[in-house]
Amino acid sequence: MLCCRIFSVLMASLSISLLLMALSTDYWKVSFAATGTSHSGLWQYCMNIGLPESQCFAVKDAFGYIIATRAFLIMASLAALALHFFLIATFLPSVCGVLGKPLFASVTAFVAGLFILIALAVYTAETWNEKVPHDIQVSFAWSFYLGWITFPLFLLAGIFNHVASLNAQSSSYERM
Repeated sequence: MLCCRIFSVLMASLSISLLLMALSTDYWKVSFAATGTSHSGLWQYCMNIGLPESQCFAVKDAFGYIIATRAFLIMASLAALALHFFLIATFLPSVCGVLGKPLFASVTAFVAGLFILIALAVYTAETWNEKVPHDIQVSFAWSFYLGWITFPLFLLAGIFNHVASLNAQSSSYERM
């Protein structure tokens, strides 16, 4: 079941990379109008109104749903960092003691996935209900979709690690 554990590490590594990319970029939402385009993220928004380059501004007074999305994605990132520590510890169970138990890694992966689900569900629901003028087309962009991709990847990391732990060879006294 070493292959399941390695696959879990790969899924977790890909997930944290995509999550940090989604968290730090500003292409969560794009808007197209006759006068120009704009794109926004959790930290800044950029407008291109007939200029060769976009002008970007920091989000100073963020709406509550943006703050909630930020908070849950940051907590998911912290859980993902802990997940990496626990996954490494599963390869060295005798050195790491109780932290080397695969159950910690599986639960941490599921917690990270839950935080991502909450963050993106809040962002999706609130953005979907925004009132937009009829001459402006608004849609979700690649940063938003990267965030959604990380959700099943964290679940897969947790599932594969859990499968590996269930099929692992153990002493008879550990099964009691």
